[in-house]
Amino acid sequence: MSLVFISLCTAQTTLPEPGEFTEAEKAITECPFDKEADAVVIFDEASADTDEQHKLIYIRRTRLKILKPKGNRYANISIPYYSREEIEYISDIEAYTCNPGTDPEVKRVPSSAIFRQKLNDYWSVVKIALPNVQPGTIIEYKYITTAKSYRIKDWNFQRELPVMHSHFSLAVMPNYAFSYRVFKSERLPIEIKKREREGRIYFEMNNIAGLREEPFMDAEKDYLQHVEFQMSGYQGTFGGTTRYMTTWDEVTRELMTDASFGVQLNKNIPLGPEWLSSVKAITPAFERMSAVYNFVYKNINWNGTRSITAVDGVKETWDKKQGSSGDVNLLLINLLKEAELEVYPLLVSERGHGKVDPETPFIDQFSKTMACVLIAGNKYVLDATGPYTPPFMIPFSVINTKAFLVAKKKSAIITLTETKKKDRNLVLIQARIDDNGAMTGKAIIQSDEYARLTRMRAWQNDKDRFKENYYTTYEAGLKVDSLEMHNLENDSLSLEQQFNFSLPPTVSGDYKLINLNLFSGIAKNPFISDIRFTNIDFGCLQSHCVTESIELPPSLKIETLPKNLRMIMPDTSITFSRLMDVKDNELRVKYEISTTRSVFAADEYEYVKDFYKRMAGIMNEQIVLRKP
Repeated sequence: MSLVFISLCTAQTTLPEPGEFTEAEKAITECPFDKEADAVVIFDEASADTDEQHKLIYIRRTRLKILKPKGNRYANISIPYYSREEIEYISDIEAYTCNPGTDPEVKRVPSSAIFRQKLNDYWSVVKIALPNVQPGTIIEYKYITTAKSYRIKDWNFQRELPVMHSHFSLAVMPNYAFSYRVFKSERLPIEIKKREREGRIYFEMNNIAGLREEPFMDAEKDYLQHVEFQMSGYQGTFGGTTRYMTTWDEVTRELMTDASFGVQLNKNIPLGPEWLSSVKAITPAFERMSAVYNFVYKNINWNGTRSITAVDGVKETWDKKQGSSGDVNLLLINLLKEAELEVYPLLVSERGHGKVDPETPFIDQFSKTMACVLIAGNKYVLDATGPYTPPFMIPFSVINTKAFLVAKKKSAIITLTETKKKDRNLVLIQARIDDNGAMTGKAIIQSDEYARLTRMRAWQNDKDRFKENYYTTYEAGLKVDSLEMHNLENDSLSLEQQFNFSLPPTVSGDYKLINLNLFSGIAKNPFISDIRFTNIDFGCLQSHCVTESIELPPSLKIETLPKNLRMIMPDTSITFSRLMDVKDNELRVKYEISTTRSVFAADEYEYVKDFYKRMAGIMNEQIVLRKP
């Protein structure tokens, strides 16, 4: 990553005209630097300028080619834009397809196949329906975005698909100064050209492999090759330069005087004296904080719009009982202040949004405002818009991240870590095997802390999929019935799941094969890719214990009892053990998995992959039964 300040981009690489496709492009059958790719971006280019009304004008053009049948999905072109009050508008849309060997080869997409769809009160999308897309099809689309807000968007050179050529050209409006920072791999060169007389800067990268989804992946943004921008100053008509947010203290001053942020914290909310008096009467500060948080969470709805600042304002949010994430959480902070608690806004970047660079005071690094309450030296992080999280737990989405505490005298970048609360499961199985090798039994699973939260949300979202994801995925033919969920309403107790299960026999000649890896959380090794580009981030520490008691029939005996063993990573960050013994026709099994850290760097991938491969193999090692 590099950070550069500019007060003011060069002639760009010459590309074919819109709708003109070269013989070299038609001859592409695979991406030479990413041979597994289903499609490839031939070029992606954009320029940003301003018009006479100081509106920001983006002209963007993208050309890609479908290489494999699975790549057809990349022909679903959707261009989102912020349509509220016409802050942004998309116009001059052109699209072309080229199917080599057809007559005619090149077709311009008719305007009837280009349409707009309103997603909500804030966002709309332009969709382009492309005909006859197949492997070998080249797609091109071009459009202009006009924005009232002079805010330069980040430019991503990289995406899920490999990109052969990408460039961005920026003309900075006179008197304005911008800072930018480049994120890229040391192995990939970037070309940056400045022409200060023209007030332009130009960025270019070539031959960038695609970045695809991987298990337990940090935010894609953290690993994309990209450049970020933020306005850093403005020069007045009579001289002198006003600097904007070039230090974290300046960020604090700017935010606390902003009408859509700091001013909202002092708005008078018509609560009613009875509610406020009853809350203030709660003596333990933690209980008072919990009462306010639960009140806002249950009574004020998030409308789906993400924002750091208020969009409608906390008063309107209170009246409507809904608002953006900024509205709702600023209202929460406002009410916590009314309840005489020490509370501050906390700018966070959820893991899906990307990492925060403490050295760079860019507000765009953050995705949401949460509340940070200080009680007896402890910090409590509250979010009234995300999935419900008890006040004594950090929201899962921001564990292992950095956040910015916005306070006039206490501003600071802080690290949100969790070393006590874990993803904790205890599985108890009581089962029996019949003479044919079929297994029937009862399972009790106690999910605590983050495991409780994860399973609670999964259960509420889709009860049928819940069984499939957590239970029946372990073995073909495994059936679950009579599922009972206990302690759904009590955060301080385990989420207890009780059910009966049955597993048909697996027979090989005279032998019966029994799989003992049931409901452990490790059905198979999740790490199968040969190469890993991103860190492994489990989110929180793990603690899983499976205890099984299985009654064996007198007619069957264990051929060979697998050995007890223990595996430990060299730095003791992951530990796995298996214990087995047999006594009076009862097979007793215990698996334990625990971690002492939750993040592993990309260069540790081979070690983690090998550990999980061996561990999954051991857990799926079958017991062989035969007649004596």
